[in-house]
Amino acid sequence: MSCETAMITKIIKAHPDETVEDVLNKLDEYSLRCVPVVDSKGILVGRFCLEKVLENLLPIAVTMPDGLQRLNFVVGASPGIAKRLHKLKSKKIKDVMSEETHVVYPNTETWEAIRLMVQYGSPIPVVEKKTGALRGLISEQSAIGEMNNIIKKLEEEGELT
Repeated sequence: MSCETAMITKIIKAHPDETVEDVLNKLDEYSLRCVPVVDSKGILVGRFCLEKVLENLLPIAVTMPDGLQRLNFVVGASPGIAKRLHKLKSKKIKDVMSEETHVVYPNTETWEAIRLMVQYGSPIPVVEKKTGALRGLISEQSAIGEMNNIIKKLEEEGELT
């Protein structure tokens, strides 16, 4: 079974020149954690996730591999973090998004997309191999939904006991 059969095609996406605030509003409106970012030609150029926003709110000393492990010694740190979010909201998402993203192609086997989701998180973009154009997304829900469809077919054919 290929990713094309399990992918979601109605996608909420963002453009690199949208502001963080605008995309945060989309994420909130549609209850999403992440959106693919596409250019004006529909080519996938990255992804914008809440995780990246949170990462940008913390001081660099906390996000470094051997950095501070706690901020509880800083009294009143929350207003400072809120101020960072206020500044971040006016930035373009191209300055905050992750350009590195793992992708699959329409003819990639679904098990490979599941493997990538386990390793890197969900959703996984489905792109055209030659152009990089975004075709859809595979999420945990869409992959499990497709597996349930296969189970139903196998039951109908008497191949499951």
